[in-house]
Amino acid sequence: MTILSGLSLIAVALAVMISALIRLIQTMQLRQRVEFGQVGVRELAELSGVTDPRDLQDVFGPPGMNRIWGHLNLASIEAKKRLPGFLMSDPRLHWFSIAIGVTSFLLGHWIIQLLLLIAATIQSGAWLSATRLPK
Repeated sequence: MTILSGLSLIAVALAVMISALIRLIQTMQLRQRVEFGQVGVRELAELSGVTDPRDLQDVFGPPGMNRIWGHLNLASIEAKKRLPGFLMSDPRLHWFSIAIGVTSFLLGHWIIQLLLLIAATIQSGAWLSATRLPK
């Protein structure tokens, strides 16, 4: 029994891998901004999953000049991460999605296809969570 076959399998696998690669690159850029002490509202919201700008101040304290949280590091952001933050910026989920996409080209087992659909759900959740980020 197969869940996906032929063109639909290739399309889903490619979409999942491209989406995960984009999210990984974006997450690396956000983490670099944190390392440089340039954490703005959008970066902090995407890394933490706290999507309301008013809640950011309650969770992480007041920003400094120019609405920049220069006192934060990755560990403090990771400690207060919510579910949308995991979906948008957890590298393990994105590497899992890429690995399952590649594996689906090599193995045609229904469990791999089911995992590919789970990876597609994870990537869809990440992009849907990103629509709620502050502008």
